Amino acid sequence: MQLIDADQHFSRPLRKNAMTRKADQIQRSDPDKRAVGLLVMGARGCRQVIGTFRPQHWRLVALDAVTLKSIEANWQYEGDSQSESGTAFFDTRHRERLIVSTGKQRITLNPANIIGNFPAVCALRNDGKLHAWGWAENGGELPENVRALKDVVEIASSMAAFAVRRASGHVLAWGSADNPSSSVPAKISAMNDIVAIYGGAYVFVARRSNGQIVAWGLEEAGGRLPDEIAELNDIVDAMGSQFAFAALRSSGQVVAWGDSRNGGELPEAIGALKDVVQLASSGDVLAIRRANGQIDVWGNPAFTHIPPEIANLRDIVDLVGKSSAFAARRANGQVVGWGFQQSDTPPEEIADLTDIVHVTCTSDAFIALRSTGQVVAWGQGQVALVSDAITRLSDIVAISTNHEAAVALRSNGEAIAWGDPETGGDSSSVAPLLTHVRAVYAGTFTFTALREDGRVVAWGDAHKGGTGEQKALDRLISYAEKPVP
Repeated sequence: MQLIDADQHFSRPLRKNAMTRKADQIQRSDPDKRAVGLLVMGARGCRQVIGTFRPQHWRLVALDAVTLKSIEANWQYEGDSQSESGTAFFDTRHRERLIVSTGKQRITLNPANIIGNFPAVCALRNDGKLHAWGWAENGGELPENVRALKDVVEIASSMAAFAVRRASGHVLAWGSADNPSSSVPAKISAMNDIVAIYGGAYVFVARRSNGQIVAWGLEEAGGRLPDEIAELNDIVDAMGSQFAFAALRSSGQVVAWGDSRNGGELPEAIGALKDVVQLASSGDVLAIRRANGQIDVWGNPAFTHIPPEIANLRDIVDLVGKSSAFAARRANGQVVGWGFQQSDTPPEEIADLTDIVHVTCTSDAFIALRSTGQVVAWGQGQVALVSDAITRLSDIVAISTNHEAAVALRSNGEAIAWGDPETGGDSSSVAPLLTHVRAVYAGTFTFTALREDGRVVAWGDAHKGGTGEQKALDRLISYAEKPVP
């Protein structure tokens, strides 16, 4: 199979506190008012669109449900013994339940349950069943054996296929016949100890409970594991790009495989590091962030030069890559960026800001969220030109992005899009439904909003899933588990 450049192709359960009697008396027509004390917002995961242009970390926020102001909360993955406290939390384990609590309330967020690929969207219902829509031959129609499943716990995507993990530890995949990641080899299909799935453009990687990984898909893009990597038993994370894969070991070391020209060949100096804490990708270049706040890159030689003033930094806390460019957020609230185009470097008025709390991207632009609830953007394409309707807002708590559009999620639950109208940058057709939104997930050319009341609304390219409210999911999927009295 011939490799295609995606840029060119696309241009443990805890008991919840009871609701107060006063809240029970509030009309059911206003779900936000029923949430007493604690409100949590933000998408979980969904970085696997195309397997390339997605940040590794997604920011969730805790708000007072009445004042809509930030509040301190405890954040703890189910089964962990330790928690983090803060008004916001960077979600790095989207496949696990996340418990968010204050002194008054405890909410358990469901794992990421809406995932998009290039031409379709797939959702995981609360009962373990699936619903998919979009291009049928690329994953938008469920095969009978997949439709019959009732124990799905995770969805992942490649460019034109989906893979799911069952509670039994088995995996299945479906999608485009032209994308070899849509067919799981018999040897892998028989395994019952898989605990995580990671998607690349043409490849899926599955992590087993023993710390080993297996892969399937286009061999030259990472679908064939080198023996020395297949034998490792300490893999804790993995990340796919267009033509290669990288995996993080519990030792803090990183390994890579796939197309040697595009990240599959790891430089010896990077392979010797033992303090890697984050993986990132810009398509044909892979990157790491170290515990000491430094970063490094490898892959396509044309795009692997880091400006010295950025390479020498020791305070980088997050790293995100778009097509042939990277942006890094510093501990002091500033952001730096570099890439093939001059526009990849943030302009002075953005570079001077010291209140950046999150950076994300489309394929052509970077978007930064400020602590003020405002957003700024730079790069190319329509997203870089933030609309007046978005610029004047100061209550934005989360940003979601796809190939060429972005969505601002406000603290009042309203979602507003901007960017290329054909890929979801115009949400006016569904605007009356984009209220009480808890999270917005992305396909390559679509967005899907998950509301507090379990309604699901999609927009963007109608051929790829942007077909409005998904009645088949109504009240069957939720952002969080219902509080138990």
